Amino acid sequence: MFSEEQLEQLRSYPEITSDELIRYFTPTAADVAFVDPGKGRGR
Repeated sequence: MFSEEQLEQLRSYPEITSDELIRYFTPTAADVAFVDPGKGRGR
C-alpha cells in the first residue's frame, strides 16, 4: 500500500524549527491560568 519511503516518512518525526517550537509549545496566559491550581482548573 505504501512505498518504503512513504513508510519512513510516516514513522519519523518532522523537521521543526526553533520558531515553530516557540510558536506551538509556549503556553499563553490563558493556558497558564487554566492549569494553575489557584486560578483555574481544580477549584
